[in-house]
Amino acid sequence: MSDPAHVLFPNDTPQAATDKTDSALSSPILTVIVPNKATEPSPHTEKDAAKPGDVASTLFKSDTVVFDAKPIAEVFDGFANSAISDQDGGERFRAIEAARDSLIADAKAHGTDAVALADVMAVVKERQADGLGEPTPEQAAQRMTDGLEACSAEGITDADLNIARRLIADLEIISPGTIATLERSGAGNDIRLIRTAIKEARRRGYK
Repeated sequence: MSDPAHVLFPNDTPQAATDKTDSALSSPILTVIVPNKATEPSPHTEKDAAKPGDVASTLFKSDTVVFDAKPIAEVFDGFANSAISDQDGGERFRAIEAARDSLIADAKAHGTDAVALADVMAVVKERQADGLGEPTPEQAAQRMTDGLEACSAEGITDADLNIARRLIADLEIISPGTIATLERSGAGNDIRLIRTAIKEARRRGYK
């Protein structure tokens, strides 16, 4: 029976990649661990897509905020560049680029704040640099303990964490490697990322 490893993913501990997609991303930089299941379906369905009549008003709104993807892409590109030396024919490099493009497209589609997402990526990069390699069970347990204590101190509830987990599980489908990156780097236990995930989940209508 394994110890829970993550505040955002208490039932998912870091594990070896298995299929071709996993092996394309299997490193401390970006890997894939798909969650067992999301507790509830995403609040977003096909009915949320823009209707044809809405396109012009969306494109030409005078108050449209420009989404600056550069800081987000730069972090992903750093990860991708580290994969250039892999002996896999560029498979992991392409997988990281695809994950980057999918995450940015999803953020734009849902009106996510680009600065907030860039800050999240900065936390991931920071935590990645703090500890290279697979965390030991003891390290994983301590990370979770620290994260839960920080959540408790800020009054974050189980319900708050559940909607954050559902958001991240949905992002894993869109941008494979999300969960494993949070797991392996320890960023999924970082209170800064937890706050942002809860806020974004609420904004997107998760309940």
